[in-house]
Amino acid sequence: MVGQPRWMPVADIFDLQREADRLFNQFWNDLPGRASAPTSNYPFTVHTTPDAWRLEIPMPGIDPKDVAIEMAGHTLSIRAERSDGVTDGGARYAQSITVPQFLDVDKVNAAHRHGMLELTLPVKESVKPRRVAITGIADAEQRQKQLTTP
Repeated sequence: MVGQPRWMPVADIFDLQREADRLFNQFWNDLPGRASAPTSNYPFTVHTTPDAWRLEIPMPGIDPKDVAIEMAGHTLSIRAERSDGVTDGGARYAQSITVPQFLDVDKVNAAHRHGMLELTLPVKESVKPRRVAITGIADAEQRQKQLTTP
């Protein structure tokens, strides 16, 4: 009896399920018509300052007039398409970003320089830190001066 593998029904069921999932995914991805146009989601960089957030999105070879930026609530959608003159050629860019509540979506600025889309999202004035003047300190100093002067 040494050397014979033990029968493990639970492990066999999970192995069968994994294999069925793999086959289904392979079949589903190989279906004709499932291949879509190439979409590029370039990584973007976020630079933060106390006054604003700046997003830098590389868009090499895409003309600024082919870029569409839309705000819907706190969702920023960016779409761009570069056509190489060939029906299936070119590149597409589509990205939706949820903007944090503390950024002012009404004052978004966009610039396109040297293949880089730069979006500036300012921080709301109500969220920025502000200095609070303390009253009473000057009054206490004034009273102290009055007490020390004859």
